[in-house]
Amino acid sequence: MSTKDRILDAAVRCFAAGGFAATTTRQLAAEAGVNIATLAYHFGGKEKLYKACIRRQFDNLLSVEAPLAFLQGSAAERIELIVRLVYRFSREKKDQVRLMLRHFVEHGMLPDEVRGGWNHELLARAENLWQVLGLPPDPRWKLKLLTLNHLVTRYAVTEPPDLEAFVDSDDPHYEIENLLVELSQSLLLGTAVAVG
Repeated sequence: MSTKDRILDAAVRCFAAGGFAATTTRQLAAEAGVNIATLAYHFGGKEKLYKACIRRQFDNLLSVEAPLAFLQGSAAERIELIVRLVYRFSREKKDQVRLMLRHFVEHGMLPDEVRGGWNHELLARAENLWQVLGLPPDPRWKLKLLTLNHLVTRYAVTEPPDLEAFVDSDDPHYEIENLLVELSQSLLLGTAVAVG
């Protein structure tokens, strides 16, 4: 792993845990195992490093490709495949998801780069996905996808001990994933679909 990637990984963990204001360059350098000069050399300062972390999150999100199996099956089966893919991706990248949620809570809005740039590309992909799924036109399709996104991200960052009281399972995230599939199918197809 390159020094730059090591710094980004460490910065995501630090910013996700403490937020931008509470995280110092000294903490960032120590977490990455570099000195402050190396941090400055690669990113120029804490603010640029923070923005690079945000940019990386959306670059990672845009790099996710649906498997070829997505092109087969019913709309309900396709929705299930995509929801499971997105939820597992979010669980794998939960520090990055926490960083985005923390930013939103601290600032009340998405970072400018996200709202101005990535939202457009993400919405274009989402619209294409809607059509590939064969879902009927719906004036609220964006709001429905945003609602599902909020559920996915909130559950993705929740640790199992906080879910155990609500789920009778050794694997709470598997139960959550099943529920997200069911809710997604119901919301997007307009019917109650049981998860098998």
